[in-house]
Amino acid sequence: MRTTGTLRVARPCAAAVAVAVGPACIATVDPEACGAEGTAITVPGPLVLDGPCTLDVDAPTRLMVTTTDFATGAVTIVDAAAMAVDTDVALGSTDAIPSWHDGVGLLVHRYQIDAIQVLDPTRAWATIADVPIEAPCSVAPNPQAIAFADDGLGYVTQLDVPELAVLDPHAAPGFARVATIDLRAITDDDGNPDFGAAFACGSRVWVVAQRLDERFTRVGPDELFAIDTEAGGAVDLDATRDGVQGLRSAGAWLRQLRRDPADPSAHTVLGLSTGIERFGLEDGAVAWAVAPERFAAAGIDEPLQPQAFAVDAAGTQAFVAAYDRDFSQVRLYRVGLDDAAPQVPEAFADGFDSVERTLERVGDRLWYGSTRRSAPGLWVFDLGVVPPAVIAGPLSTGLPPYSLVAIP
Repeated sequence: MRTTGTLRVARPCAAAVAVAVGPACIATVDPEACGAEGTAITVPGPLVLDGPCTLDVDAPTRLMVTTTDFATGAVTIVDAAAMAVDTDVALGSTDAIPSWHDGVGLLVHRYQIDAIQVLDPTRAWATIADVPIEAPCSVAPNPQAIAFADDGLGYVTQLDVPELAVLDPHAAPGFARVATIDLRAITDDDGNPDFGAAFACGSRVWVVAQRLDERFTRVGPDELFAIDTEAGGAVDLDATRDGVQGLRSAGAWLRQLRRDPADPSAHTVLGLSTGIERFGLEDGAVAWAVAPERFAAAGIDEPLQPQAFAVDAAGTQAFVAAYDRDFSQVRLYRVGLDDAAPQVPEAFADGFDSVERTLERVGDRLWYGSTRRSAPGLWVFDLGVVPPAVIAGPLSTGLPPYSLVAIP
């Protein structure tokens, strides 16, 4: 196993660039403005994770919901036990993904907004930082996710630039961008692996390469890569093969990742693609928890149909939001993991729509945010009965729900 990459302090692409074109830094007039690919560093022994993976908060009690009508955006907070909704607690955007870390809420503002917004719940959700994600070699870096390693820094993936922006969320906005990790050692036909989802396990940050063309059509396998934040580069998980190797998805479009509750070490994750995959991060094993054939038997056989998923506390059953084949509606399903019943996804609710990931479990309740024009809002299901039954909904979120995350 080896680590390759370059850690560059301060702003990326610091040299003047006359023209900003193409999907990545290497498409600029002066490619050296974005730094070299770095020198290979040998890391002895197998990959060892020095901390649990922090994909989901422990014992959540609330939901943070970004909302939008695609003209403006806001943030709504939900008390899950009381099912009380506090709408419009903060200004958002038309393309914001919510996150949480160390007592603050974060919004990842994506395409052409390109910023990380930090919200303080102790100050009525006031914005305490609004950090631009910039790369002079891209007109729109398009941040996708933020993951926090054990150094307290946030690592931001960008769809348009093959690098991680490293942020100190507690610094003044002008000083919050503290470093950049160049990830061009992760090869791709067009030079940009199109990084999306991210999470951290101690000092390791894991990022998903989506491999898309200029029309956002999938042209290669999704792959999960480990990033060594101390060495400042991508970890090669298979030194017997050329190039930096990650954990390759067996499905298509790795839509969402969850911590596997069945692994007490928190070093295993579940991923929603054309089925539900299990990634053993330390041993490199990738296997199906729910095979694509079982999704297909329920009419879920296209990569764009699955929208979101959640897992029960025991890690034996998953709940999936997925569109019908004709994209006329979203249905909610329950399905057993690892051959548990039901082996084929079983629908228990329908008549919904969604744009982003809007499915979360809080205790014995499942929450889903629908954008259905006739009744947008949050729906709540009791997981203590089989099949899950509606106990509330739709609860208005002000503007229609766009994305949501469970928080403490």
